[in-house]
Amino acid sequence: MNQFVKTLQARPNTVILLIAVYFLINLIARVSLPNSLEMDEAGQILMSQWYALGYDTQPPFFNWVQHLVIDGIGQSLFALSLVKNLFLFSSYVFYYLAARQVLASKGLAVAAALGLLTIPEIGWLAQRDLTHSNASLFAACLFLFGLFRTLDRPTITSYLVTGIAIGIGLISKYNFSILCFCAFVALLASPAYRQRIFDWRILVTAAVALLIVAPHGLWLVQNFDIASRDTVTKLASGGQDGVLLQILRGLSQLPLTILAYGALTVLIFASVARGGFWPALRAGNPRTRLVEVMLAVLLVFLLFLIFFMGTAELKTRWVSPVLFILPLYICMKLDAYGIDDSDFLKRFIPVILLLMVLIPASLVLRIVAAGAINDHPKLTVPYQQLVEDIVRKPAITPALVIAGDAFLAGNIRMQLADTPVDTETYPLYSPPFDWSASKPILLVWRANDDDGAKVPPEVENRLKLHIGTLPLLQPQTIALPYIYGSDGDLFRLGYAWVIKP
Repeated sequence: MNQFVKTLQARPNTVILLIAVYFLINLIARVSLPNSLEMDEAGQILMSQWYALGYDTQPPFFNWVQHLVIDGIGQSLFALSLVKNLFLFSSYVFYYLAARQVLASKGLAVAAALGLLTIPEIGWLAQRDLTHSNASLFAACLFLFGLFRTLDRPTITSYLVTGIAIGIGLISKYNFSILCFCAFVALLASPAYRQRIFDWRILVTAAVALLIVAPHGLWLVQNFDIASRDTVTKLASGGQDGVLLQILRGLSQLPLTILAYGALTVLIFASVARGGFWPALRAGNPRTRLVEVMLAVLLVFLLFLIFFMGTAELKTRWVSPVLFILPLYICMKLDAYGIDDSDFLKRFIPVILLLMVLIPASLVLRIVAAGAINDHPKLTVPYQQLVEDIVRKPAITPALVIAGDAFLAGNIRMQLADTPVDTETYPLYSPPFDWSASKPILLVWRANDDDGAKVPPEVENRLKLHIGTLPLLQPQTIALPYIYGSDGDLFRLGYAWVIKP
């Protein structure tokens, strides 16, 4: 272990290889699991049927990249996991490069990058089922790299990189704008760095960002009701309560949300730094003060949401655009304090290596041990066998599949890569299909309640949109055991064939 730490200190760029190996392990772990899909994975497979300037409540950048990869290497778990892990790998690399811009200690730069693993949303949840957030994280890390490089060594290239990061970030997650706003205010408030805002090269940043955002921005203006539906609902959560109770709930949620996001990170860094942690918090320089202003602006923004937007349910999505800086910020404080990075790394690296084992192991165990703990994760639903029994064994080729919801639609599409799949969830998309007597339409829906044998209204409505008058339908149900499930646990699917007269 000591030799490995010495290698990282002598050749800190070795951390990039370590990160690459870690994400390769995660890719292999995902491919080894069933080819049923998580929620975000299903959405990506479903939306890979068409290119669009916008799809739903999330910006389209991740969709575009995923679609391009599927077009290039085919639809598979490998294609899904490859894109996710490339985004995450690139995020860690640019976070490390950003740390190298602001830290005198190369060892602490290594710790900062690996410290992302200590944030549950980035270390664990991003691997389990995040897509757009992973693209946003990549853009945020690239933004930090461009920003910190611009602060001390401004060039056309650094302003250009910052603009690219802003553009990608805004078409990855709308909440990326929170990071941009916090950084802008912090720069304006910083006497040491304020001139970077008024440098003529900021026009390069703005122009590049605008060019990247403009195509989706036009779609957003025309489809704002679709894009904002989810955000408005979440912002107004708790609106049924009185104003005072709503504010009190929001205020009580605020510290819990921040702790849920960053408490583990602070605990690990504090434990490793030992007696040097608390004195380091009092150390600082213009760079740490810049980050502190960003964090303060984030807090003011969150209080604004609580007091004036009626937000009672604060989620980590509101803090993650800025709080991802936490590992780097702690390392900046330790660097300013002058902590011995050699001793720090000797205690820090074993913790990180343990996380690198536990995270992929837990992602696998939660599936293969699902039956033992009487749980039914999404990856244990037997979609492959369901499609085998409904479609392949009878040797029927469906012209179109209409699914009851987007999650089911994506999973069916995963099994029937050459068949168009439709759902009411995406009203702007209407796939072309060739309906004939030999190629019927397949309707599918979840049948886990007493009305499982009845075609849901949303499926009937979508069918009617495609063919006009509804024919007489003969719904059926099929039940199969969960993958790795307990004896007697069954997943039920309703389906019906629509044969052209």
